[in-house]
Amino acid sequence: MHERIIMKNVRNIFYLLLICTLNQVQYGLTTEGYKWVMSDLDSLKEASSKNDPFAQAVLSLAYVHGDKGLSISLENAQKLARISADSGHWLGLFALGYIHRFEPLGPNPEIVRNYYLKSFQDPDGQMIKLAARKDPIASYVLGEIFTSDEVRPDVVPDLQLAARHYEIASQGGYHPASVQFALFKLHTIVEAGMGIEKDLTHGVKLLKVAAQHKLPSAHHYLGRSYFKGVGVESDLEMALVHFQAAADRGYGLSQLAVADFYAYGVTGPPKVDLAMRYARLALSYDEKSALNKINEYQKILTGDSSNVASIVQVDAPSSSSPLKEEPNPPVPIPELPNTTDSFEVTRLPSPYASNNLTEDSQPALPVVNLSESSISQPSLPGNQGYNEDKINSDTDRSNEISYPPPNLQNTEEMCEDAKKLYWGRGVQVDYIGAKALFIQSANGGSAESARYLGLMYLRGKGVQKNLETSVMWFDTASKGGDTLAQKNLVTLKAMLGK
Repeated sequence: MHERIIMKNVRNIFYLLLICTLNQVQYGLTTEGYKWVMSDLDSLKEASSKNDPFAQAVLSLAYVHGDKGLSISLENAQKLARISADSGHWLGLFALGYIHRFEPLGPNPEIVRNYYLKSFQDPDGQMIKLAARKDPIASYVLGEIFTSDEVRPDVVPDLQLAARHYEIASQGGYHPASVQFALFKLHTIVEAGMGIEKDLTHGVKLLKVAAQHKLPSAHHYLGRSYFKGVGVESDLEMALVHFQAAADRGYGLSQLAVADFYAYGVTGPPKVDLAMRYARLALSYDEKSALNKINEYQKILTGDSSNVASIVQVDAPSSSSPLKEEPNPPVPIPELPNTTDSFEVTRLPSPYASNNLTEDSQPALPVVNLSESSISQPSLPGNQGYNEDKINSDTDRSNEISYPPPNLQNTEEMCEDAKKLYWGRGVQVDYIGAKALFIQSANGGSAESARYLGLMYLRGKGVQKNLETSVMWFDTASKGGDTLAQKNLVTLKAMLGK
């Protein structure tokens, strides 16, 4: 009798364990993606440093999204995605395609398409197998692919499937997916027959949960909800709280929104110095809009637009198309930076979607009289960490001038080759390769190459943004007789108050 009771209890325990195991499989709790979603940042970084390609790709996406408490850094994301993709890992391939949707590497639909399809069509089918087990990372990736027009006609976008995969990933604890699923719940993308219930309360709840985990995009869209009164009562002070939380972690759209809040005193007295600061932070996200804001706020400070100078354009490709001017915001409540709310297109816009500003155009940079502002030129977020790949010091140019001077013909050829890499003329954009050639060419006496290096450090293209180093290179080019560099040097020194 006693033995039968023991055996019965053993069977009950076995069944309970079996049910728990099945439930874990059901919700992806035993998969590798779930493990990294639930892991802390230190564990993820440690695995990445040990060349785990899955961990490297997850960390890359964390830098893109500002996940796990990180500040957004596409530079760090690119390095990690490249390492993972070079090993052939499906998630590294996806991550490399994903970051080519944004400045400074994109938007480049062809590259996005190439890497997305390589990830989706992985011969081992690892992503599909993991998604079938409801792995949150794999489900999120499928959601992104099914909302991407770039993959046509090989893969037909399907918003219903995308929403389902975002929901699964969200239930698995992946907060970037929660933001995407929230957009389905909050906006007019929901159509009859899609089987996706529009639910403002649920959408806001998803954003609040993701915001509790400090995800910048969640804060940004909560800011929009409070600003417009979508799913919550309109509250401009709460909107600013969330916009600023996102802006301080490197979220460009929120940086522009916060700048307008302070410039026009939406929730208190105007603070144009703070507006300038956030507009300058947004330079790496949307240079044209940020420059327009800086120019706008400069006029507020001085009441005179006659002192506006410009950084002169370098030779941009002839195929560059004119950029549309953005309207000035009304006073006192500004329009938020232009993002799609109606979702007329078949792809659900990513919270990190670019405004299609291309490398072809370098808009004018107005002089900012920093003596009239209590905030000095800030460093852009996301420039820390993963600097083991840095070739040279960004503060000591003497480290870069170490190559034997090539002859004049090679110098000119290297400059032309470097420009091809810089602009992506017939090749893939490669700022690191361009920088190396520009350095050798500049050391050989090319003033034009020195000017390009000045621009690279000015805009943070392939290097950490550093205005002092930019000044040094412009000065070298100017002394070499480059007239464009001379004009750029005057403007940049004015910005720095020199």
